[in-house]
Amino acid sequence: MKQNPLSRKLTFGIFYLLSGAVTTVALNVVLVGFIARTLGVENFGLYSTIISFVGLFQFLSDFGLNRTLLKFGSTNITNAQFSFGNALFLKTILVIPTFVLVTFFGYLAGYRNNEILIFELFTLTMVLESYGTVFSSIRRILGDFKLVSFFRVLKAIINLLIVIAALSVNNSVLYLAFASVLLNVIIFFISLINSILLLRPKLKLEFMKDFFKDSTIFSFSDFFVGIYAKISTVLLSFFSSLHSVGIFSAAIKFTNVANLFPNQVRFALLPTIYRILENDKMKESKDQKRVFKIIFKYMVIFATPFVISIFLFSDSIIRLIFGIKYDLSIPLVNLFSLFIYFRFIQAPFNLFYIAMNKHKNMVVFQAVTSMVNLILNLILIPKYSAFGASIATVVSEGLLLIIIVTSGTKYLVWNLKDIFLVMHKPLTAGLISLVFIYGLLINKVNLFFQMFFLLLAYFLFLFAIKTFNKDDKELFVKIFNKKL
Repeated sequence: MKQNPLSRKLTFGIFYLLSGAVTTVALNVVLVGFIARTLGVENFGLYSTIISFVGLFQFLSDFGLNRTLLKFGSTNITNAQFSFGNALFLKTILVIPTFVLVTFFGYLAGYRNNEILIFELFTLTMVLESYGTVFSSIRRILGDFKLVSFFRVLKAIINLLIVIAALSVNNSVLYLAFASVLLNVIIFFISLINSILLLRPKLKLEFMKDFFKDSTIFSFSDFFVGIYAKISTVLLSFFSSLHSVGIFSAAIKFTNVANLFPNQVRFALLPTIYRILENDKMKESKDQKRVFKIIFKYMVIFATPFVISIFLFSDSIIRLIFGIKYDLSIPLVNLFSLFIYFRFIQAPFNLFYIAMNKHKNMVVFQAVTSMVNLILNLILIPKYSAFGASIATVVSEGLLLIIIVTSGTKYLVWNLKDIFLVMHKPLTAGLISLVFIYGLLINKVNLFFQMFFLLLAYFLFLFAIKTFNKDDKELFVKIFNKKL
């Protein structure tokens, strides 16, 4: 029996992931809105601050083990078994230092009594979630995207029910922390049993040296990513009020939802890209360049209308999810629409850096931009509060994109001219559609009709300016025609 083409497998793998992720995001949007409305702006700010503070130590809990597992296990199933066992072994060892560091630094930051208990509970949640990334990596290696999606949806449903029950009993961050632990304990045991049934872990200590070497590099990357992603919220809590933290956190939560698509593309494609670049037939740069160009082109095509929609309709969406108490986050979301665009088009570059074993480069890039982000936050937050934190985030993300793109041209997978040629047509169609909707329909019809006509106009303009070519047609035929 003839196997389905790789393009078909990848597309439907991404489809299953996106279907599950869209369902999960819809449930999480309801959950975040419920938490934000129930806790109020200040308690939501406290909750976000503690989550961000604990998240600074996620690098130690994860220690890059899930990505190391992906690297070693994607090309060889035996390596996957040993990597699985080694990852579980190392994660168990790292539990105690993770708890010690979070408690110690939480105490130094001035948190006491119930607040320390909340820190401990959210740290336990983080540890259990770090095991979850390993279990998820096993399913990714085996290509079982349906199962990945199932566990995500299951977790989102249980999470929503437990949080609603907990906050109904007691409207506090402490009860929210208890709910988070309960959820992750349930998911941990279900996922552990399923993962062991799929692939039995084996411990191989002599394999540990190379395994530990790569995980250390990835952990440094996670360390700087943690600073990059969490430090704005933590510093904002020191220099400003919890109300400002709550407003900023609402905007951040909004952008996290918007990162759904690029995250799922990386999530689905990384094991396959590892295999492709290992294949001798794909060693030539022209083949690598073709694969990169396809991924980059469609990331730009999907990013453009998505970001425009966020910019245009952020006020309606924020009020729908969080309520009018969070109106001050609307201009921050408008600013973050640029951040989201950077994150979309950055995804293919990140994917190829990692797959080409250039993750050391990514550590350096992330370190530089994390330090820039830290410095900008220290300069801007005291004067501009949440708006200053938002500016620091967007500027840092733009700098990271510039460094990644320009530094990677030496690998001959992409060049600046090709990037411009790929980007200019979707951007042109997006700008024309924006003018069309803003000039004729904005605030004149229902929000969902505005979004529908924006997408319709955008894709009509894409076809009108001949964005798609023969290669795209062949790709779609391979995806949707089972006989090929």
